[in-house]
Amino acid sequence: MTFQDSLSRAVIQVKEANEFFGALMLFSEFKKSKDVETAATDGKKVFLNERFFMNLSSNEQNGLLLHEVLHMALLHIPRMGGRNQHYWNIAADIVVNDLILKNTGFVLPKGAVIHNGFTGKSVEYVYEKVSKNKEYQNLTFPDLIATENSLDDKKIEEDASDYWKDKINLLKNSELIANGKVPGFFPGGIEQEIEATTEPEVDWRSHLWKFVCKTPTDFDDIDRRFIHRKLYLEYLMSESITAEVCIDTSASIDNEQLDQFFGELKGILSSYPHVRVNLYYCDTELFGPYELDENSKIPDAKGFGGTSFIPFFNKIAKTKDLGLLDNRVAVYLTDGYGSFPKEPSIQTLWLVTHDGLDREGFPFGDVIRISK
Repeated sequence: MTFQDSLSRAVIQVKEANEFFGALMLFSEFKKSKDVETAATDGKKVFLNERFFMNLSSNEQNGLLLHEVLHMALLHIPRMGGRNQHYWNIAADIVVNDLILKNTGFVLPKGAVIHNGFTGKSVEYVYEKVSKNKEYQNLTFPDLIATENSLDDKKIEEDASDYWKDKINLLKNSELIANGKVPGFFPGGIEQEIEATTEPEVDWRSHLWKFVCKTPTDFDDIDRRFIHRKLYLEYLMSESITAEVCIDTSASIDNEQLDQFFGELKGILSSYPHVRVNLYYCDTELFGPYELDENSKIPDAKGFGGTSFIPFFNKIAKTKDLGLLDNRVAVYLTDGYGSFPKEPSIQTLWLVTHDGLDREGFPFGDVIRISK
C-alpha cells in the first residue's frame, strides 16, 4: 500500500470511529517530510516522516494522524503564547491523546505521553500542572513546530487560526447537529478545548459599564432632594465610583501581554473619565496604589516573580471605605494562573488574556477574554 493510500484509509477509518474527528481530518493537509523524525505540525499542515509512518500499524497510523490534526484544530500552537514550548507540547499531547483513547479504539505509537487525570481539562490547565512536575522533563517526540516572530509568520499563524475557528464553528452550527440528527457528534471531554478555541471575545467596555454606571432602579436609597435639581443620577453615581485596577506582573506575563494590559488600562481611563482609578502591580508582592486619570503617565511595571492574587484583595479589604463599598469595583488584568483568595466583598471583573485560564477556573467574579 502506498503512502497516499494509507492516508486515505486513515481518513475513512477515523470518520467511522467518530464523525467529528473525521470532519477535522477532511479539513486537514498532510505532507511528507524528511525534516521530522516522526510527525509534527506547524498549525497549518501535518508533516509526516514517510518511513516512520509506513512502519506503523493501521491503528497506529490513525492515532498518529488524528493526534496531529487535533493539535491544529484546537489551535495548540497559537494558544502557546510565551509559555515554555517543551512543557506546552507535553500538556497538548496529554490532552489530545486522552481524547483519542477515550473516543476511539486507535493505538498511539510507542512513546506517546498519556495521563488519565486530566480528562475534560484544557491545555492551559494541564500546562500549569505538568510544568511544575520533574517527571515531564523529557519528551520523546516533540511535534509542535512554533512559528518565528516575523510579521509574515504571525500573519500565517493568524490565517490558520481563523481557518480552524471557522471550521469548528461550522461544525458546531451544523443544522444536522443542531437538530440532533447526529447524536453524540462531539467527542467526550472536548468541551473545554472547543470553548478555548471558539469562545467569542466580548468588548470589556460594555461589560464594565454595568459596574460603573448603575441603572436608575439602583438609586432607591439616594436622597430625593437631588431629583428636582435635574441632576443626572447616573453621572452622580459615576462620580463616586473607584476602580481598583491590578495588573499581573508575574513571570508568566510576557512583554506583549504586558503592553496589551497597558492598552486596556488606557482604555479604562479614556472610557470612564469620571471614574477614579487606583492602579496596582502584583506578582506575589503588591506595588501601589498609583492614582491615575486619563492624563496620567502610567508608572513602570514592577514584579516579574511568582503569581498570587491574594495580596491585592487583602489590600482592598484592609483599606476599603465602608461608606462607598458598593461603588468600588476591582478589575484584574491577568492570564489567570495564580493563587486565589476567598471570595471578596468587592465586585470583581477579570480581564483575561486570550490564552489564559478557563472561565471555570475563576472561583468568583466575571471573566472577560481580551482579544489578541
